[in-house]
Amino acid sequence: MCSSTACFRPNGVGLYIFCIVLLLGVSASFGEGLQRPVNTCPSEGKPIHIHVHGIKNASGSIKAVLYGPDPKSFLVKGARADKEREPAQKGSMTLCLAAPMEGKYAVVVYHDENDNHKFDRNVIGLPTEGFGVSKNPSLFLAAPNFEESSFEVNGEVTHVDVDMKY
Repeated sequence: MCSSTACFRPNGVGLYIFCIVLLLGVSASFGEGLQRPVNTCPSEGKPIHIHVHGIKNASGSIKAVLYGPDPKSFLVKGARADKEREPAQKGSMTLCLAAPMEGKYAVVVYHDENDNHKFDRNVIGLPTEGFGVSKNPSLFLAAPNFEESSFEVNGEVTHVDVDMKY
């Protein structure tokens, strides 16, 4: 590495530039593994931190959708309680949603890799992009139900882990 005197010697201009480039490269590589802070939670409602794990790449965006407290609203288009979309980060990231009141809720997370704002499926209807559901129920050729995916929201901050499936 360079000492402060080596970097600032009059005949050490090349070394000075090398030190700057090296420091910039090291700080950038440390930043790659760091997670961006949780997006600002809405000021209204009960905060829910959604910790998403197993994101396979940083392409596109990650969208989290909150359903509930009415179980009949689960996976019904337009019946969400809240939603958030953030640029994807490989590995893990955290999003914040807000439940309008205490009760039972479920979260579905989508990895919109091509950022077309759609949950893409193949010709037989199976997902072609990653997704995950709260409480990580086992999924085999069927959508999860509200009961196996729901969690309780009360007065405190609620933390939910979601494992992505591709």
